[in-house]
Amino acid sequence: MKKFITAILLASLFQGCGSSRSDEIGKEEEKQEEKDIPKNFVSKKEYQLRGVEGETLTIVKEGNSFILQNSSTPLVLLDFFSTWCPACRGVAPHLANLQEKYPKELKVIGILIEENKRDDEVAQFKEKYGAHYTISNSTSAKENYANFKLSNEMASLLKLPRSFPIPLLVMLKDGKYFAHYIGAVPEEMIESDIKEALNLRGDK
Repeated sequence: MKKFITAILLASLFQGCGSSRSDEIGKEEEKQEEKDIPKNFVSKKEYQLRGVEGETLTIVKEGNSFILQNSSTPLVLLDFFSTWCPACRGVAPHLANLQEKYPKELKVIGILIEENKRDDEVAQFKEKYGAHYTISNSTSAKENYANFKLSNEMASLLKLPRSFPIPLLVMLKDGKYFAHYIGAVPEEMIESDIKEALNLRGDK
């Protein structure tokens, strides 16, 4: 019986968690934006992300590109997550390892898609689960629900439902989609793609 329960827990960890975020956020605004838009029109949107430790980041979406402004790192890894998700907790220290290993080449950004979390609660998550990278808590009206709107855009790009499984990790190279992962995938798998994106050979 114990083996059966353990197998179920491991399966749920690697499959990821179901997202509980509100799908209504931004829907009305998107409907309005889509009205009378001519075909082949390339929309440009900015997402102002506020890190829980005071860092401010701007991601600009133009077409299918998501550019991190004022950054020289060629790779950006977006981690769409919630603090209650076991798989999200499990992957956090591995993302921190990659951030430490590739400080100049990679920028890891946690995108919280969970409402009503205070910054101090997210800071506790960072400390407890070793999430030593930037985490955005732009989830309220004050920040124009930037995290949720960015997650909607990414789900649309990847042809995923708005309530996609988490963690959803999306790797961008020079703003363009390179790879994505759902669930607590092995660190080695992500690093292999990092090396491929950076045209590295052998161990770093």
